[in-house]
Amino acid sequence: MIRYLTELSLEAFVEAARNVPYQQINSDLFPGIDLWIRRDDLIDPLISGNKAYKLIYNLLEARDRGLDTIITCGGAWSNHIHATAAAGLRFGFKTVGIIRGHRPPVLSAMLQDAERFGMELRFVSRLDYKKRNDAGFLAGIGLGDVAGWFVPESGANFQGARGIQLLGKAIEQTKPIDFEECWVACGTGLTLGALASGMKEPTKLVGVPVLKAEPAIREEANQWASTNNQNDRFSLIKGAHHGGYGKSSSILEVFQCALESQESLVLEHVYTAKIAYALAEQSRMTTSGKGLGAKKGVLLLHTGGLQGARGVVK
Repeated sequence: MIRYLTELSLEAFVEAARNVPYQQINSDLFPGIDLWIRRDDLIDPLISGNKAYKLIYNLLEARDRGLDTIITCGGAWSNHIHATAAAGLRFGFKTVGIIRGHRPPVLSAMLQDAERFGMELRFVSRLDYKKRNDAGFLAGIGLGDVAGWFVPESGANFQGARGIQLLGKAIEQTKPIDFEECWVACGTGLTLGALASGMKEPTKLVGVPVLKAEPAIREEANQWASTNNQNDRFSLIKGAHHGGYGKSSSILEVFQCALESQESLVLEHVYTAKIAYALAEQSRMTTSGKGLGAKKGVLLLHTGGLQGARGVVK
């Protein structure tokens, strides 16, 4: 069932979050696990997954301040850029995307979508892009006079963290069983760290970095988790990136095809297939330790971004 976020209000968003379905997975690919997937890819086909949660408080903040423009930044295949452009079109905001690198002769499919959604794309050099967290960044690239609300790359600000905490609370209110673990794919550390303060113990959070940046992801997750003294709530799975961000492997592709053929489920190579594969690998190597027939309850978060599959690099 296709659902859409049609109203920019916290009440409407919370209601949508509470109605996100959970899908139980009955596959021999995950022995010893009672696996459920929270289908946040279904909260909206364009403003999907964890990006929706990172954006909600940012959009409300911009509206409350009387600002009609959202400015943000990302790469050529950024799910965050895609979701921000879609949200701007949906809720009446102008959007400006600051894109890393020079404009190519042919835009990525993601950026083509963003332009169709009305986003103004500003390409900056990689050197300038490295300054994106500096106080004078917008002025330095000619956007200092734009009266807009700036959302950092991947929605990594206080408002973004509040949205992820909201996700954690929605899970607590709607979970079909008590989960021992909650697994989440990590491009940055915000979702993992902020979830630590949104979900109650004893659920253990497990992050799967999808790029070669495990130390940076751990540091960022610690920063967001430390605001509520929750640093001991999560762990990271190492070496599960299959070559780096946006890259795939033959073993990952075989696994994804097998899982999708068994279940009514669509994944993508960038995030969700990697986290599912890492969980399957761990489940094969370990046992629940609870005796014959006992299974460990595990929640896997589907973080959306299915359109990103168009940019996979094998």
